[in-house]
Amino acid sequence: MIKIEATSFVPIYEQIKKEIKRNISLVIFKAHEPLPSIRDLASELIINPNTVARAYRELEMEGFIYTKKGKGCYVSNISSSLIKKERMEILNKIFDEAIRETKDFNLELNEIKKLFEHRLKITKKGDSKGERK
Repeated sequence: MIKIEATSFVPIYEQIKKEIKRNISLVIFKAHEPLPSIRDLASELIINPNTVARAYRELEMEGFIYTKKGKGCYVSNISSSLIKKERMEILNKIFDEAIRETKDFNLELNEIKKLFEHRLKITKKGDSKGERK
């Protein structure tokens, strides 16, 4: 459900936020659905509960979750524009990483475009057959 990389240079609370935002954007976590309790998630990830609490606090300030006193944290019924913005940020990071990787292969811009278009065609063909590549 929520994965973290202990060896990453990205702070753990930021990784938790990213994973929760991703799950909300992909509608894995649905509106008004409860999130794991701070203690449960900290125990599952083997981290300090204060780290989870910080992630939840920041997610609440950003409007992704809300807290019911004594009941826990829940996914907000956030607007589609906020979800769209988050999805675009996730996709931009994926594309940025892919572009950085292509630089190692010394590809020209038109080669990158051709490769991307080719991969889109292959994926589209696979999707039309009910497959995912």
